[in-house]
Amino acid sequence: MKSGENLILLIHKNEKRLQDLQQKFADHLRIIKVDLTDLSSLQNKFSKVIEETGWQPDRLIHTATKRSHDFKPLADTDPELWKQIVLMNIVGTFNILKCVLPCFRKNKYGKIVLFGSNVTRIGLPKGSAYSASKAGIANIGRTLAAEEAENNIIINTVSPGPIKIDDSQFSESYRKFREEYYNKKIREIPLKRCASFEDIFGLCRFLLSKENSYITGEEFFITGGKI
Repeated sequence: MKSGENLILLIHKNEKRLQDLQQKFADHLRIIKVDLTDLSSLQNKFSKVIEETGWQPDRLIHTATKRSHDFKPLADTDPELWKQIVLMNIVGTFNILKCVLPCFRKNKYGKIVLFGSNVTRIGLPKGSAYSASKAGIANIGRTLAAEEAENNIIINTVSPGPIKIDDSQFSESYRKFREEYYNKKIREIPLKRCASFEDIFGLCRFLLSKENSYITGEEFFITGGKI
């Protein structure tokens, strides 16, 4: 966060990880803990924050996602789990956009970055629901860019390959999957490393900035040179 900027942060869980941030920016940060698949609850909580603060959102970065954590081929995947992943990723994206777009339309200005994944163009064995939902998010971005251009709303999708993150909050099975998957994928990356947060958010900062007035409806792959 830059000095003086306001941030509304929507989270699904793990609120404890944000305590330091909340204390540091108490006057400029509001955290909404909500199920993104529940549109009514999301709209009510979001509207309440807008009413209480008087803030006018003009940028959105949407990263929330649910992963295919069963690691099974589509033929063996639990149908209910497949549905939950698509619900969270696709419907969750729809819901957050439904909340912020009225603010952007009212002010005739808005910048949006959605998060896809490199799997939108290469697939993800044993992760069909995640792969399908990320492709759906990218196409929501392309469609919305065309629909909202007349309202001066710019939207793009950032689709990274493997990212170096703190995975301590993940289950042991998912950490093992990440380790095996990433060890294999890094050998295919010309730069021979995962992306860092700075690699990702450097692009996001530009896409959300006033300097970007023309780039919209695009999907940007951050893969260290891997095609």
